[in-house]
Amino acid sequence: MSRRRKKTRGNPAQQPRPTVRDGFRSAADRRAAEGTTSNPKLLVYALLGVTVFMFIYLHLYTLPQMTHFAGGFAMPDARLMGYDAGDIDRLRSVMDETATGQLNFLHKTAGIIFPVSVALSTWAVAGLVMRRGVFRWVLVAAAALFAVVDITENFWIDRILTDDPLDEGLVAVSSSLTMASWALLVVVGAAVLGTMIMSIVKSSVRQQR
Repeated sequence: MSRRRKKTRGNPAQQPRPTVRDGFRSAADRRAAEGTTSNPKLLVYALLGVTVFMFIYLHLYTLPQMTHFAGGFAMPDARLMGYDAGDIDRLRSVMDETATGQLNFLHKTAGIIFPVSVALSTWAVAGLVMRRGVFRWVLVAAAALFAVVDITENFWIDRILTDDPLDEGLVAVSSSLTMASWALLVVVGAAVLGTMIMSIVKSSVRQQR
């Protein structure tokens, strides 16, 4: 019987090796790697989009509309510099049960969704975009503190608008919570915005190389 000879495929060591550039063997490998790293950022962008939308809806659309039910007076939530017992007393004199009920419903819906979305989006940015370090955990803690303060503030506002008689001590606590929540929101928002801008700049610099 005759034996068939196998075709020689040559010495693998003598075959040309693929060129490796920047750690990738081909453009397809580079695109696949970039797609893998960009997927987590899609979550960050989605959460940030929800947060921005809820801020616009709550503070730039719904709360300003509530002034029509309060004789033109701004809601306590929108007063960055706080308020006193006189401000709340004026609101109580012009807001009926329907108006206070609508504000209470707003606090239980968008008033909870917004601070929670701030905390989640900040956690996503810190975990997926920022480098490891103490600062990112401080930022996450500040966002979580904002969520707690903001939600607590909403319930305090509902209470001082309906309690009879009006307690000036409760108004002072509620006003302090309002100012603290705005201060935390500004700090957290500035840190998250700065982090995202730096991330976008670094990504564009890498692509140009």
